[in-house]
Amino acid sequence: MAKEKILIVDDDYSSRLFLQKVLERDEYRTTICSDGVEALEILNKSNFDLVITDLKMESIGGIELLEKIKFTNPQVAVIIITGFASIQTAIEALRLGASDYLIKPVNVDELRIRLKKALERRELERKLTEAERRITYNATITTANHEINQPLTVILSAVDMIKMELGRLGVSDSKISNYLQLIYKSGTRIANILRRFREISSPVIQNIPHGMKMINLGLNEEEAITTDKYVLVIEDEENLRHIIKELLENEGYKVILASSAKEGIELYEANKNIIEVVLLDFYLPDINGNEVFKHLKTINPHVKVILTSGFEYDETIQEVMDRGALGFIGKPFNREQILSFISKILKYKSDTN
Repeated sequence: MAKEKILIVDDDYSSRLFLQKVLERDEYRTTICSDGVEALEILNKSNFDLVITDLKMESIGGIELLEKIKFTNPQVAVIIITGFASIQTAIEALRLGASDYLIKPVNVDELRIRLKKALERRELERKLTEAERRITYNATITTANHEINQPLTVILSAVDMIKMELGRLGVSDSKISNYLQLIYKSGTRIANILRRFREISSPVIQNIPHGMKMINLGLNEEEAITTDKYVLVIEDEENLRHIIKELLENEGYKVILASSAKEGIELYEANKNIIEVVLLDFYLPDINGNEVFKHLKTINPHVKVILTSGFEYDETIQEVMDRGALGFIGKPFNREQILSFISKILKYKSDTN
């Protein structure tokens, strides 16, 4: 495996030749040049892992070369060597980003040790930079997923509601149906693209088919009766909150809405005797779903909760599932999914009474 590439910059021919021979014996790949101007031209054309530069040179000196290298490519390590020892100059070089500072005549063993440390530090900094970049990328993907999945759920649910309303009115129009189908397919495609981005950015705790997870309720296929069943919807996205209300009311449910975690907890406390199911957006601005679930369980240890989120199913959601939440639906979800979940949970309740 080829070792790192090192550029040696020194206006003294014997010095740069000496350094080249030492480093090549250690199997480093080296290039030599006589001044800072030539060094910058070489660096513009090729990548190097480390630069060893003399401090005092004509045209561009070692400190100025250091500044230019760190400005254009901060990951390149730089070691400055000089026959003119100065504490002030050494401090200035280190402040500007030099990896080390050596005094001529250079001790070969010391050079090897300093060189190895500089390259190890460079590799560590590279890994840290990559880790920071990855964290930023993952955070951006996660936030984008959430922000896009919220309105996407509204769009897909609205398509279902329009179809249902057209059926109720007895309207049959193939052109309208085709447009609605196009919207639905496009929305689903966006959801799939977002899911692939999530999979690339970070592994998920579990592969949740269709973005849904439910505990094993041990139910038969008999459909639950929905008459006069109250559902508390805790959701901060206004459009989504109201479209969920409308689709549930069209199926005979009675819906109580909360736009924040605090309001949801207060409404559940006041109406705990009639609320059958809580549909809880897990990531709310004021209190996260984990804490909301704890409050609801304190009010009623048998509370039936379905979690929803535009973020990926993760360890935090899994923890709440382990503590008694009955299901999880990832956004975007459609009318059939939400109705199926609520119906099964109501059936589970009636079976366990």
